[in-house]
Amino acid sequence: METATGRRRVIVAADGRGWYVRLEGSRGLDRYPNVTQAIHRGRRLAHQHKPSGLVVRYTDGEEEESHYELAVSP
Repeated sequence: METATGRRRVIVAADGRGWYVRLEGSRGLDRYPNVTQAIHRGRRLAHQHKPSGLVVRYTDGEEEESHYELAVSP
């Protein structure tokens, strides 16, 4: 699924069995034992699917979002 800006989002969140990473619109789900590993994988996935956004949903309710854009040609 793409947002109104054309970005695909990569979601990193906890679900009681660890931390998962999922590209919206994809059935694939990667699972990691800690948030650091999940964020690292989420960043790589977001870079592979530019333009994209990485959304990290922490267990305390905080949410952090980063954007990855296509390189602009000179």
